[in-house]
Amino acid sequence: MKAEATVAEPTRPIGELFELAAARSRGLGDYGPGPVPFVTSAEANNGVVAYVTPLDGDRVFSGPAICVSGLGHASVHPGAFLPKGNGGDSLTVLLPPDGFGPLDLVGLAAAFNVLHRWRFSYGRKCSLRRLAALALPAEPPDVAPVWRDEAARAQAVTRRVLELDQRLY
Repeated sequence: MKAEATVAEPTRPIGELFELAAARSRGLGDYGPGPVPFVTSAEANNGVVAYVTPLDGDRVFSGPAICVSGLGHASVHPGAFLPKGNGGDSLTVLLPPDGFGPLDLVGLAAAFNVLHRWRFSYGRKCSLRRLAALALPAEPPDVAPVWRDEAARAQAVTRRVLELDQRLY
């Protein structure tokens, strides 16, 4: 049986797809409680470890945008957020051009995690320079069908739990 040739989708360097920006903030302990998500390299809760009141000199970003941690994990942030920007765990923010919606960013962040996350570690942190030349699909992957499938599965589980609950009570 003859193997079919696959054609790779066109890609573009991240530095051409996005405006790259360095985070600028202090350590979490310097902040009081507030309304702005403080995003770090943590993967749980989309990197948000607290809600803080930004300080003078901080760089608060307006989403939707992608944050890439020093360890190479990409996450999408829909509204205003303050990325960690001090020490060795600084985040890089990928600011999208007009025309990229939130689902486009989810698809590109997922593509980044699959394609490039392995490149970074505590010994080789992600940086503006290292990110700029890495390639992503020129057209964002269509993730809408995945979201619809997940929603349908969640609704089916919810219906089943409600059915079982009615039988028990």
